[in-house]
Amino acid sequence: MKVADVGIAWTALYVASKITYALEGRLGVTGGPVVQPESNLSYGPGEVASAQWANAAFGVVVMAILLAGRLRLGRARARWAHVTVVTGHWLCGLMAAAGAVGMVGGALFTNRGGAVFGLYCGVWGALIALSARDLRRRPEQTTAATAAGRANQDA
Repeated sequence: MKVADVGIAWTALYVASKITYALEGRLGVTGGPVVQPESNLSYGPGEVASAQWANAAFGVVVMAILLAGRLRLGRARARWAHVTVVTGHWLCGLMAAAGAVGMVGGALFTNRGGAVFGLYCGVWGALIALSARDLRRRPEQTTAATAAGRANQDA
């Protein structure tokens, strides 16, 4: 199993959490800081659910970026697509790492909680970074594997 597959599954947990919160019309995230009900008052009707659906959509985008790293493209588009996908991986990984630092730091230095989600974000960032590392190695390995495969077919 590839690291990207684990990252996709890990991201799906986030998406499921956000969908649950959207359906319930609640702010927050599973394992995150407790959000006081008064916080909903600053949102208009349906805006809490819309915000949670947008967060779920962000998770789906992360899953798509991880999945894109698993696809093989033709040579003409491979370099441009590869650089784009690797960049997407690193940006998503940095966002997850920033979430980890913010949540764990907030839990340690305040009473707001959120350490569980912070640790979740730390694992999420690590999975995405490991997946990006695997992608960085792929061009040389793919070229060598393709050449070896063609040599076997010709023999």
